[in-house]
Amino acid sequence: MKKSLALLLALALIFAFPVTASAAETTEAKVPVTLTVVNTVAPISCTVPACLPVSLIDGYIVTASSAAITNTGKTGAIRVTKVDVQAGTFEIGNFDDFTASKNSIALSINGCSTKGAGSLTLVGGAFPAIAAEKNLAIRYKAKVSASEAVTNINAATIVFTIAAVNEKEAA
Repeated sequence: MKKSLALLLALALIFAFPVTASAAETTEAKVPVTLTVVNTVAPISCTVPACLPVSLIDGYIVTASSAAITNTGKTGAIRVTKVDVQAGTFEIGNFDDFTASKNSIALSINGCSTKGAGSLTLVGGAFPAIAAEKNLAIRYKAKVSASEAVTNINAATIVFTIAAVNEKEAA
């Protein structure tokens, strides 16, 4: 509807200011520029965990219990649409069928397990919409195989893709 209206206005302006020219004279015509701005992009304001620490202590794996994604926006919901796990100094293993190999890590994030490096298959309900000024807990588990003691290494990188959610999807 707005595009049609803009086209009609442009045509009206073209026909309202006819310009004639001949070889012997010059003519100046002033043509107004009409501007229409349509905001179709919903702004996203959120925080994600700075890191998801994993410690292997005497055979026991310890992870953070307070990790969360927070929608810091005053209005509008957001949703995690993709989770990608990339190898760091460790290989990414299959969480459901973890075989201990030299320097490997496997993760389960909100019930979505790694099969190797790459995008996780997001299971229903794992990443629901996050309302304005609310948060979503990130519950994660890890399985680790390390050939030697290490401290504060980047074993893997997790990339969360977050999108604005329209009102129908948020409900």
